[in-house]
Parts: sequence; structure tokens; C-alpha cells
Amino acid sequence: MDSTATPFTQRVFDLLTDLPEIGDVTDAGLREELLACERTAQMIMARQAQAMSEMARRAEHADRVDEQRLGRPLWSSERRTEFVADEIAVTLGATKAVASRRYAIACGAADLPSLMRSWSSGGLDERKVAVIVDGVRDVDPLFADSLADAAVEYAATRTTTQLRAWLARRVMTADPGAAQIRRDRATASRRVMLTPLPDGISELTAILPSVQARQVYDTVDTIAVEAGADDLRTMDQRRADALLDLLVGRAEPPQVRVQVIVPVDTLLGKGDEPGVVPGIGPITAADARNFASGGCGSAVTWRRLLVDETSGALLGASERSYRPSPQLERAVRARDVTCRFPGCRRSAIAEGTGTDLDHSVAWPEGPTEATNLAALCRHHHRVKHSPGWSVEHRADGVLEWTTPVGRRFTTEPWAYAEPLTTPRAAP
Repeated sequence: MDSTATPFTQRVFDLLTDLPEIGDVTDAGLREELLACERTAQMIMARQAQAMSEMARRAEHADRVDEQRLGRPLWSSERRTEFVADEIAVTLGATKAVASRRYAIACGAADLPSLMRSWSSGGLDERKVAVIVDGVRDVDPLFADSLADAAVEYAATRTTTQLRAWLARRVMTADPGAAQIRRDRATASRRVMLTPLPDGISELTAILPSVQARQVYDTVDTIAVEAGADDLRTMDQRRADALLDLLVGRAEPPQVRVQVIVPVDTLLGKGDEPGVVPGIGPITAADARNFASGGCGSAVTWRRLLVDETSGALLGASERSYRPSPQLERAVRARDVTCRFPGCRRSAIAEGTGTDLDHSVAWPEGPTEATNLAALCRHHHRVKHSPGWSVEHRADGVLEWTTPVGRRFTTEPWAYAEPLTTPRAAP
């Protein structure tokens, strides 16, 4: 280390240089290394964020002192707070945009004590912290803290995508007015972007409202699936070619059904529980009602789902054959909504999803009923049957997965009912 190293830097350097060679670590130890490195990295990122927020606090304090000394408000060019992000960018060798984003996350996390504590202990990564900070922004302060606290607990065993959908749903429930304002603001930013990439290709990106985005994707996906098993292209290649064929008129768009789950009270105008687009996430109550009334050019088909009031999960049924009937298949897919592997968000109920209903205990030892069937995408269906992996299907619909080294992870059926403890904004 050079002579300018701080005590903190020296301690980190000493720790890293004292580790054994990675080739000498056991199989179980490699998994422990993954977790330990991730946890340590996030503790360091949190420490860096605390340094950024402390820079902001000191700049604000200095500005107040200067205003008192001068007896007048400071001009913009005199204010230290305006240029903290610029100093961070120069110090880290980052662009102003990147530095400003990390600075905003740091300051937002500093205002949510439980979030910063979890990050500092290595319990959350920066991406999840950013999701929570962004998720509770503009939410009524009366319950923003409680939402953030609940999100921290939920995030510990979930992916960033799951966390974003979970938190958005609760924000919409807690403060539907603010959620609609945010939705309108986001919709106003819809756009199509073209980004040139190396080797003669470019990235075409569209930002669209969720229902329409699901409709576009399912249209492209349906064409890709219909290409047939003898087509040597990958599914990604088929979807890309299908999109181009649709846009230039070489293909006719097929009819697709976009499924939206709408609570009955929301549908009848008696509540503001958000709707859900499977595989996309929650939508505001206003959007859900608009879709249900035929908005977006949708052809509406109704199907009543019975839900257990205690768990919020869909009730099931049983049959006496290997292959479930269409009714049972629909019920299981509606219960699960997505692939039941930990972290997977692939839709299980949209058409052509590439998901299977798997007997958790192989038939005929295991019955063909909802308590022994689960939706799995093709990839994770193969994972389940690979050496070392196992899954236990509990009576309440929870799946407990065990990895080859004995780690356990659980996934739950889709929660149609919201917890009664979710805080709500005053009408």
C-alpha cells in the first residue's frame, strides 16, 4: 500500500491479501465465498454511500453558516450543495449522471434508517436499496417509513424484480392518489430509443404502459412459438425476427389475450387495490378498471377466482389422471402466476409462456392435484430434476427448494389478497 492509504483502506487491503488461494477452497466453501464477498462488497458500498450523504450534510451546514454570516440567501453559484455530485464524479472518475444517481440513492437511504442499517450490515445490495428509495419517493411521509421497513424485510430473500413489483403494489394500495400521479408522469415519458452497438447491430428499446407492453411482447412471443420445434433459431432470435416482420408488414399480428388480475372491489369502484399484469407487475386501480371496461382495445373475458381469505392464495382441486384437465391446469397456473423457482418471474398464465405443470412428487406416487402441481418454466423444470436439487411441496402451496449444497429457499403462491396491516392514505 502507498503511504497515503487511510486506516480504513489499509484494513481492507490486509483482509483481502490474507485470503487463501481460490483453488484451495472446498465446494461448500466456494458457496460461502460467494455470500461473504457479496456481503462485504455491499458493506463497503454502504460505507461509501454514508460518506456521500455526510458530504451533503456538511455542505448544507456550511451553506447555512455562510447565509448567517452574510445575512442573505446564497446565490446558486455560491452554494456548496449544488456541486457535491460534481465533486463525487471527479473523485470517482465517473460521469456526472452516474455520480448524481449514486448520490441520490445515498441521500435517500440516509433518510430511511432501517434501510441504511440493513445495507451497512451487508443484508441488501445497492440495486435493492435503489428500488426501495425510488419506490417510496413522493409517498406520504406518514407511512413511507413503514413501507420501507416492510420492503427491507421482504427484500432479504427476493430478487430486485420481485421487490420492485411487491413494493409498487403496496405503494399503490397505501397511497393510490400518489401512485396515479406517478403513473401519469411515467406514461408521459413513453418513448422509443435507438442505441448503436458494435458489430453492425443496434438496440431498439420502447418504454410503454404495462398493459400495452405485455400485449406487444405476447404478440411477438406467439409468432416465435408458432415457428415450430424444427426451427433452428433460438427463441430470442425468433422474437427479434418476429418484431421486424410485424413492423415491416411481412407478418400479420395474431390475436393475443393479455391477462390482468383485478380485485372485485376495484372493478366495482368500491376500492383502490391495484391490478396485476402477470409477468409485468402491478398497475393502478384506474388502469385496471379501464382495461376491464374494454380500454386499450381489449376483448374482455371474465373468470372468477376463489381465494383463501387467510393466506390470499387460490384454492385448488384434485383429479385421477397424470395429465391435469384444462380446468385444473387453469387453476394451478392462476394460483402460481409465475414460475415457482426462487426469483423467476416468467409468466405461467399468458399464452405460449413455455411453462409446464410439474408433479412435485412424480405421478403416480404423487397425485394430480393442486397440492402436488406447480408451474415451472422449461429451464427450471430441468433444474428441479438435475442432481442434488430437490423440492418439497407443502400443503399450503409453499415450495421449499434445496440446492446441491443443502441451502433452502422458499416460494409462495401468488398473493391475491393484500395484508390488512398495509397502511393506507386518508381519503
